[in-house]
Amino acid sequence: MKLLDYHCHTNFSQDCNYSMEEQCCAAIQRGVVEIAFTEHEDYNPDDPTSFYFQHGEYHQAVDRCQARFGDQVVIRRGIEISEPHRHPARVREVLSSYEWDFVLGSLHWVTPEINTYLPEFFTWLGDWRRSFERYFTEMIALARDGDFDVLAHLDYPARYGRHFFGDAYDIRAYEPLIRQVLQQLIARGKGIEINTSPWRRGAESANPPAVVLRWYHELGGTILTVGSDSHTPADVGADIARAIELAKAAGFTHLTRFERRQPHFIAIDALQ
Repeated sequence: MKLLDYHCHTNFSQDCNYSMEEQCCAAIQRGVVEIAFTEHEDYNPDDPTSFYFQHGEYHQAVDRCQARFGDQVVIRRGIEISEPHRHPARVREVLSSYEWDFVLGSLHWVTPEINTYLPEFFTWLGDWRRSFERYFTEMIALARDGDFDVLAHLDYPARYGRHFFGDAYDIRAYEPLIRQVLQQLIARGKGIEINTSPWRRGAESANPPAVVLRWYHELGGTILTVGSDSHTPADVGADIARAIELAKAAGFTHLTRFERRQPHFIAIDALQ
């Protein structure tokens, strides 16, 4: 199967120690035919990734990798912007200063003080269920107001809180909120991704679980990407084939590619 990986990081992200060249080599070895390097763009001063991404150097690195590997893998210029709805002026400046192919929108800081991967997220409101409610409520605002192409890892906190909620977490408990998120995305021509990272952490579901893909499809959503969220060469392309099968099971016949922020659809059958 030919693989598309639309969520990858390199050492242009603070939390990755591997070069773009190393990630490209891993992609080629694993049958990834198109990869988007979506580096972290953060503005919260409490986040170590904030203001780390050097855009000009990144685009030079893409140029070098395209010259070296372009006959083996398509490389897309990407960026993962945290909380784009809170920083419209900064986002507008970055997105207008360079030519990007693909923009992920992420919700990492549910408030400027609470990051969703930290233990405090699951305890700050006294009940982890209320924390998830607050997270999905904030995601409605992101989906409505942020400048991005695809919403990343829709239920991101589910990766990190299993020692708080065990088997009790069920995303269907938040269906009304999530449907509002999906409706906003569809109305604005935005998409969602299947993020395979939770599978590498031993979870049964990707971000998001299969039921959310079905809701999105039933509501008329069509823009769907797949991404490993890799921060190491070992994880490039990881479980992408599994994600593609999940998309098919939810009713999708096409995945989405991006060039200059324009979506292009590719039949899943064409990847076989």
